[in-house]
Amino acid sequence: MMAAKSSNQSRSGGLYVREIRLSLRNNSGAYGFSVLITCALAMLNSQLGMPATAHIFLFVVGAVVSFLAVEALATRGFRRSLGGDEQTKVVALGSSFSVVSISLGVGATALCGLFLPVAPAWFAGSFAASTTYLLLNGLEMTVARHIEEARDVA
Repeated sequence: MMAAKSSNQSRSGGLYVREIRLSLRNNSGAYGFSVLITCALAMLNSQLGMPATAHIFLFVVGAVVSFLAVEALATRGFRRSLGGDEQTKVVALGSSFSVVSISLGVGATALCGLFLPVAPAWFAGSFAASTTYLLLNGLEMTVARHIEEARDVA
């Protein structure tokens, strides 16, 4: 009886850890982007003051257009799939580098806030943040893939 109870706890503990890994794999990119876009909004708010309603919509459009542009580039004009067969180890390692892409994305937003007039800064700030994050996150994943490939060879 005791062995069966211990085995069930071990299995449920292993299942829980596996589900945490699943959650991390499925949410790491979205989490990084959420942190980025929240900080980008806070940066512009800090630099430019409370946004007007129109500024918030400019911010939204800038962020969305950046995804459109990068997706169009990555899919060669939406003619290729984005795929989805990345190794979990690559995604986990690459996501752990995201402090770089997030920080530089927020930095790009700060530059927009410093050098552009208010209305264009709200559009360009979110566009610059998102584009910087997406492109550098791709670089972070590339580095992670090379590290994982080197591990497999060793």
